[in-house]
Amino acid sequence: MKKILLNLYCWPAFLLVTLLGLALVPAILLGGRLLHGRGVATTMRRAIRVYGWVLVRLVPFFAPVRLHIPAAGLPTPAIFVANHNSAIDPYLFGTIAVENSFVTSWPFRIPVYNFFMRLAGYANADGGWPEIAGKGRQLLAAGSSLIIWPEGHRSRDGRLARFKNGAFRLAVETGRPVIPVCIIGSGQVLPPGQRLLNPARISLHILAPLYPEGEGEEAVRRLREEAWKGIEGCLRQRGHFADLGQPRRAGLHGAAICPARRCPSGGKE
Repeated sequence: MKKILLNLYCWPAFLLVTLLGLALVPAILLGGRLLHGRGVATTMRRAIRVYGWVLVRLVPFFAPVRLHIPAAGLPTPAIFVANHNSAIDPYLFGTIAVENSFVTSWPFRIPVYNFFMRLAGYANADGGWPEIAGKGRQLLAAGSSLIIWPEGHRSRDGRLARFKNGAFRLAVETGRPVIPVCIIGSGQVLPPGQRLLNPARISLHILAPLYPEGEGEEAVRRLREEAWKGIEGCLRQRGHFADLGQPRRAGLHGAAICPARRCPSGGKE
């Protein structure tokens, strides 16, 4: 009964918030220009973050979302890398009060979402490394942090897959820190392949920033391994693997984030 009531409330509320947000877009863009002198892309990125915040805070299919953030604060702009278990994961980043941009692929294939993602200047990972590197540098230079799913896709079994190199290569090339994010519980709320929400608690654990040291592939590998170990350790410590058996160690052998034919490293998805 609890699950039925949850879905009867949450999906209509989600739709209502989305429709209201769409109706307010012209006013939001105009206000960003007139009141703050912001461009369309910057205004849209900030509006999308607020949209995520509203869904997380006011629509209880994420509730109660708990955010654990370092007391010292976060260096920005940075490259956030997170484990990925659910379609709701991107909305959770609305809880982090920094302007951010997504490097992703499948949302670009969704009508309406596609339009606003392009308006916000997000990077489409289907464009390969040139798109990721070019857009990534532009966004970081504009003061926007990046959110990258280094596994490249949602986990189907809850385990942490190997990390691809793209996020860490971009960090080494730009000198920007990597901030690992450990997401707990989203896979229970809405696992891949399911349409109905399940009652569960979600928490985001923002781990200590990792700063690139050195240059080249060795620096990329070291940064990738530190991020993987940090997130894997967080998941293990909080019992994420309790019902899954031992997590795979494949994360220490990541390849590039983009298709092999477009990657400078020759990595594969």
